[in-house]
Amino acid sequence: MKYLTQIFLTIVVSSFGNIAIAQDCGTCNWYGTDFPACCGQSTGWGWENSQSCIGPVECTNSGQVLSGASSSSSSSSGGGTSEDFVCDWYGSIYPLCQDETSGWGWENNQSCIALSTCNSQGGGSSSSSSSSSSSSTGGGSGISGASCSPGGNVIVVTSTIRVDDGSTFDGYCQTYTAGSELGDGSQDEGQDPVFRVENGSTLKNVVIGDNGADGIHLRNNASLDNIYFQDVGEDAITVKASGTYNIANIEGYNADDKFFQINAESTLNVENCIIHDAGKALRQNGGTVFRIDVSFNNCDIADMDEGIFRSDSPSSRAIISNSRLHNAGSVCVGSWASCGSSGITQY
Repeated sequence: MKYLTQIFLTIVVSSFGNIAIAQDCGTCNWYGTDFPACCGQSTGWGWENSQSCIGPVECTNSGQVLSGASSSSSSSSGGGTSEDFVCDWYGSIYPLCQDETSGWGWENNQSCIALSTCNSQGGGSSSSSSSSSSSSTGGGSGISGASCSPGGNVIVVTSTIRVDDGSTFDGYCQTYTAGSELGDGSQDEGQDPVFRVENGSTLKNVVIGDNGADGIHLRNNASLDNIYFQDVGEDAITVKASGTYNIANIEGYNADDKFFQINAESTLNVENCIIHDAGKALRQNGGTVFRIDVSFNNCDIADMDEGIFRSDSPSSRAIISNSRLHNAGSVCVGSWASCGSSGITQY
């Protein structure tokens, strides 16, 4: 298999041979729910155009129907700069970095891989102009989480902050820590959240401080972007009502039990996350059988006591793709209709 292919013109799809997939990569009917097919990766779940997508090979290999994709034979040939190529990293497609000579980086709001690292998996090739255009300005940064970090102004929250009018709340990377009125950040049930986000609203650029209480509650199609949890309390993020929830660029530590708690039928898409030191990354409410659809992509998950996904529902589905794991336990714990991983590296 070739490891470098023409960007946006050719994606190497192992199950089909060399096939060119156009920008409109079709739709996958994933167990009754339509998702766009990814143009930038062939397997696993991804995040493109501000929405979750599924790799076309993942779709068809799972026995689901891929429709509407425009394809033609591969016709890649020599020449071009590194901007013209992507790396097929064990079945997942990543752009080549422009400013890294080794490892992984973060450019143009997405993960990228250095040419030398791509080639190291065995047999990658490129034109000489591609090689010469990759000049270093620093080492690879790896998978990213939040760009906000603790420090600076600290706001003590004594009553849950509600973001519920369809607007965006920008915290400008200030730290919001719970006062005793919300809870003490232990595992005691019934603590209140620092933020409640709902009705299509977005919360972004926030640090949840050293008293996380019950973190952030989500209802009715909310979104989170660039959130750092300094010391997770009862839970970091809880889905309280049905909807679709898109979460990007999150980072959190020290969740004694679980990071995500899912209490309602929902779709949860997580892109770019770092979750370290927890019982598990996600838990569907114990004993419930409603369906959840979960995708984690481009995450770094380490030091889980139990595993990554846990559910008791035979109708729920989850996948983690293009991610790094360390001492993370089992990917899937409990009952699932479908649960798995693709593009995983261990460290």
